[in-house]
Amino acid sequence: MKSLLTKLERHHLLIFVVLFLTFIFRFPSLFEPFWYGDEGIFAAVGRNLNFGGVLYQTAWDNKPPMIYLTYAGIFSMFGVSMFWLRLVTIVVVLATSAVIYEIGNMTIGKHRALIAAFIFGLITSFRLVEGNLALTEIFMILPISLAIWIAIKRNFDYVSLFASGVLISVASLYKQVGAFEAAALGIYVLLQKDSLVGFIKKGFALSLGFVVPYAITIGYFASKGLVSDYIFGAYTYYKIYLNESPQYAFLINTAKYLPVVSTVFYGLWKKFKGVDVGYNHLLLLWLSLSLLGSYFSGRTYGHYLVQAVPALSLLLASINLKGVSLSKERLLYATLFLLPVLFLTRLFFSTFIVNGPVSQAKYWVNFSQKVTGVKTLDEYNNFFDTNVNTIMALSDFLKMNGGYGKSIYIWGDFPWLYAMMDAKNPSRYVTSFHVFGVPNGQEEVVRDLVDKTPLYIIKPQTSIGHFNELENLLGAKYTLQAKINNADVYALIK
Repeated sequence: MKSLLTKLERHHLLIFVVLFLTFIFRFPSLFEPFWYGDEGIFAAVGRNLNFGGVLYQTAWDNKPPMIYLTYAGIFSMFGVSMFWLRLVTIVVVLATSAVIYEIGNMTIGKHRALIAAFIFGLITSFRLVEGNLALTEIFMILPISLAIWIAIKRNFDYVSLFASGVLISVASLYKQVGAFEAAALGIYVLLQKDSLVGFIKKGFALSLGFVVPYAITIGYFASKGLVSDYIFGAYTYYKIYLNESPQYAFLINTAKYLPVVSTVFYGLWKKFKGVDVGYNHLLLLWLSLSLLGSYFSGRTYGHYLVQAVPALSLLLASINLKGVSLSKERLLYATLFLLPVLFLTRLFFSTFIVNGPVSQAKYWVNFSQKVTGVKTLDEYNNFFDTNVNTIMALSDFLKMNGGYGKSIYIWGDFPWLYAMMDAKNPSRYVTSFHVFGVPNGQEEVVRDLVDKTPLYIIKPQTSIGHFNELENLLGAKYTLQAKINNADVYALIK
């Protein structure tokens, strides 16, 4: 008994060490400045919700609702703070790592589960996949991982599949492609030995769970008369991303789906042959569909890869080359799975992969130089984005000139400033590039600025887009009060 307790205590200590190392990997992210554009948009929209705004009506972005609710919740509890935003993100990552361990403990053994949790914590903390940021992917993988864990824990019964459907639905309300993992569970249930009636019942339970959060979401926006705005903002607008895929579109689109198709057919082949379709195949389905989510839009942002990290970590930890027979079927499947993955990863994310180790080293050096006083705060900020110090200077200027908490409009890409200043945005578009992606966006902005005249209009020289109506408004009602670095500050003529 004493020996057993000693082993348990040692194992718990190892879990703690893995989680502590993950915390250390992410520690510098707590002290980053307000710099990343997407975080700034989420912050501006979330802060607007804190002040009683309505999503897609008074503050607009092209994502489903959950990320804005998350930011709004964090800011309502802790204020607008990068430290607290990133600390909550660390807690989410640690929780996901613990769930990864639990999944591994049930599928690949407790020792390999520790390895999986370590791999997950390591990869999701790297700038290689922009894992240091508080973006949609880092939040959505927790409910997805919980869904897989609950389904395995309860042996894919009706209750677990209903709960898994709810959780994956919540994940897809962070980012649309989070829905793909529901297909991994559904296909895996199909490959089991249940009767057709049993599969239909379980599929219904999974689908019903998935529908519930969407029914609540649509019901809310219906009560506000905003269903069409919600659908356009969260889903229809997404077509812009799909149109940005590189050349060779047919080849790329085929390669996106080939890992999923090959995994499904390999599972069907095993079922036909009477071979047990075990948990390892569930992990392969999970990975193939999460990779589809990573590649789906064809855009080349490293954080898209975060979606695939949980399943990848478990599969890497499960590798055991001893006694593996390389049959023709396995070789064919491995080829159909791996070649598209290598091709697409090389095509979409080569810059991140090639520069990742160097970027990570520079990131740690930048942090250590700030801590030791080798770098000034301005130099530290410039490492992330040269606009950071401009945003900080604009914040100081507005506070000294009565702009805090007042109506301010930014024609550019400084959305963090809205949240930092508790500013009331007169237009629902918190960054200028969105204005050109929506119907009649320019006319709407000018109408809003006339009806809800802001005290200040800030126009960075790097603003995306230009239209005469805004210039005419500035000339008629505003005067150039200051030039702060690369930004012009216009004050309302009283």
